[in-house]
Amino acid sequence: MRAIVFGSTGFIGSHVVEQLLHAGHEVTAVARHTSNISWLKRSGAQVIQLHMEDRTELASVIQGHDVVYNCTADAKLNSTIRLDAPVEIQLTKWLTETAAAQGVARFVQLSTIVVYDFRSIEPIDERYDTQPMYPIQQLALAREEIVQEAGLRNGMKTVILRPASTIGVRDQSSFFARKFVAHARDQYPIVGGGSTKVSLVDTRDIGRAMEWLGTYGEVGQDNGVYVLKGFDTTWMQLKEAIDAATGKRASLLHIPAELTEEQRKAYPMSPFAWDTLTTNRIWDDSQIRQQGFQTLYSMEESVTDAVRDLMTRQQYRAY
Repeated sequence: MRAIVFGSTGFIGSHVVEQLLHAGHEVTAVARHTSNISWLKRSGAQVIQLHMEDRTELASVIQGHDVVYNCTADAKLNSTIRLDAPVEIQLTKWLTETAAAQGVARFVQLSTIVVYDFRSIEPIDERYDTQPMYPIQQLALAREEIVQEAGLRNGMKTVILRPASTIGVRDQSSFFARKFVAHARDQYPIVGGGSTKVSLVDTRDIGRAMEWLGTYGEVGQDNGVYVLKGFDTTWMQLKEAIDAATGKRASLLHIPAELTEEQRKAYPMSPFAWDTLTTNRIWDDSQIRQQGFQTLYSMEESVTDAVRDLMTRQQYRAY
């Protein structure tokens, strides 16, 4: 398979490139001229830098590929969300339209479990009717709709992966990197007793799932949307795994579970983060598993490898 990956310098995008290469595919990794491509150059992928806004350049680089992987992302939970976002909305439109025009067989979109609201504490799968509560949820759903509509309009098969929050190497700013910094500072935040449940996944398994979705023959029969998780845990169990990986039992920043909105302002935590730490967020990914995909990495493996990578790159003296 000839695969092309947009967003290849990102945390998850780099793992998609890596797993495609491990599976033996011919991979083109696309990046902006301003991006750091040092890891990509060592990866073995063909690296092309271009102006994403140039439709002619996009057509030229996509031409001849079998599958397009879109792992681009710009919006963050703590940033101002524009529902006409240049990356999530405009670039996705350009990529889907250009891919279809170039005869690409399949378009695989990296999405997020952020699309799901906080109304249910039961395991959630692809059939759950989410009602967006936050702008970033609306944005993620809008991008999925762009991909699906482009596929239907042009006869191009589209696939969307909604992975759980992830732990992995080459992390710069994910939830886990922030947890790690708090751990190093002996200020690990725990709401209540930390018993809230959460599904997480190793970033290598996201890369493996994206590769699988690009090649599996029956993909798309269940509307082409797939949830993915690696393991279920609690926020306290995650803290204990970081303790074990670092060899340090970090102190806790205890946050009462029952706080008014005014009282919550005393803590550096967004409303979305508060909902995440106080609502069970368990995903049901039986659909992708029943079709044959299985994750490989446990929480212990994920945390150990990610912590080792963060400690090496950031040289935390606390350890």
